[in-house]
Amino acid sequence: DEIRLRSVDDAVEKFALSCAMAQSAKLFVWESRVADTIQDLQFVPRSLAATGRTDLTEKQISQKIGQVFLTRAQVNLRSDILDLPDYFWEDATHEPTYLALYEYLDVPDRVDLLNQRLDVLKDLLEVLNTQLSNRHSSNLELVIILLIVVEIAVSLFAFAVDHLLPPGGLRPGLL
Repeated sequence: DEIRLRSVDDAVEKFALSCAMAQSAKLFVWESRVADTIQDLQFVPRSLAATGRTDLTEKQISQKIGQVFLTRAQVNLRSDILDLPDYFWEDATHEPTYLALYEYLDVPDRVDLLNQRLDVLKDLLEVLNTQLSNRHSSNLELVIILLIVVEIAVSLFAFAVDHLLPPGGLRPGLL
């Protein structure tokens, strides 16, 4: 691709083009981060489909959820990638040049695609988080059942000692 300037000496035109290219480059960094996260987690759906579980710990899942939210916040809240640079509010003469390259580089579509990928990652991680919570709840239920069984055994033993043994206790010759 080739960019043709109207005037080689027009610094504002160069600035307008550089703003669009800088936003595209910044977006590329986030796209790479999301692609790396997708690469790191690509085994998870396969593992869930094959075995019904994954080997990620609760801490690892929480960290991945944090990474996804951090990236989403950087793209949508803390960056100027979605905003028209402030300069063009004061001097709109080169705004069409900026917008033409901004659109040509597909920045809005790439941001939408990036957000869709982040949504899918968030959904996947929420499923894993729910799975871990359910596993933890099941373990707690087993502990409660075990405690109830122990309580019943202790109660039966106490009943046997109180009601089934002779009043004087066991005599030495009975055992």
